[in-house]
Amino acid sequence: MTDVWADLHTKYNDRDWINKSSLFAETAITYFPEEGKILDLGAGQGQDSRFFAEHGYEVVSTDIEDIALEQSRSKLPDAFKDQVAIQRVDLRQELPFDDESFDIVYAHLSLHYFDHQTTMRIFDEIGRVLKPAGILAFFTNSVDDPECNEGEKLEDDYYMVGKTAKRFFSVDTAKVFAHDFDVILADNNGETYKDLDKGVHNLIRFIGTKQA
Repeated sequence: MTDVWADLHTKYNDRDWINKSSLFAETAITYFPEEGKILDLGAGQGQDSRFFAEHGYEVVSTDIEDIALEQSRSKLPDAFKDQVAIQRVDLRQELPFDDESFDIVYAHLSLHYFDHQTTMRIFDEIGRVLKPAGILAFFTNSVDDPECNEGEKLEDDYYMVGKTAKRFFSVDTAKVFAHDFDVILADNNGETYKDLDKGVHNLIRFIGTKQA
């Protein structure tokens, strides 16, 4: 799996969007409290983490892939080095953070690679590390994606596509996984710069608050 991501991050280095904040980050931040501590899960090369830091947030920027972490560190301006902590985190394991230690958990295209049981456990861990009434904002593949139903079916909405296992969410399944959160935004209107040329305009956006 890490070899796949290493190849992708090498490929992404040539893309003009790799240093831009994502479209979802620019939407999600409008729902965030004015200040606080953000856990960015699967942050890749850290463009959204840097975007949040620019807006005054303290950020823990995480990824599993060493190449992505190296790129993230190299791109972090000196002015933000006390504001952004970059850390290797494997989402398949318990999150290495204390209970109720973040105001916001953010995940851009990082929660849709796991079987049902693992995905449920990840959402439980997100709930554990979020403060009461904390914000969860995540962005995932959609069942309307052209790749959905391709490859070997592993579970409902979960397929081996090439070398990568991918889960495809609907608005309804996003709400099921995030059942401990009150919905602020849940739709299939998400877009990314890298998928615009493919005509993909229907990724899942979810923003909610942790229930008391």
